[in-house]
Amino acid sequence: MSTGTVLSVFAGAIIILAGIAYLVAGASILPETGMSGHGWFALILGSVVSLLVGGGLAAVLIISRRRGFDEAAHEVYKELEDR
Repeated sequence: MSTGTVLSVFAGAIIILAGIAYLVAGASILPETGMSGHGWFALILGSVVSLLVGGGLAAVLIISRRRGFDEAAHEVYKELEDR
């Protein structure tokens, strides 16, 4: 890995951790609100599952494009444009 890549990953991790700390600190100072352990668990589980589904769909899209599965549809439109 190059130095730029390592620094980018490190900076991204710091930004994400700072955002999480900001959200947790903000949620703890709000009056009249609170979230039980079950609420935090549901929030974290929902966020992780959403990220996994989004990442999986992005991976399928990239793999599909690289293997040429969408070339047939592309060729149909190319033939229609040539007419």
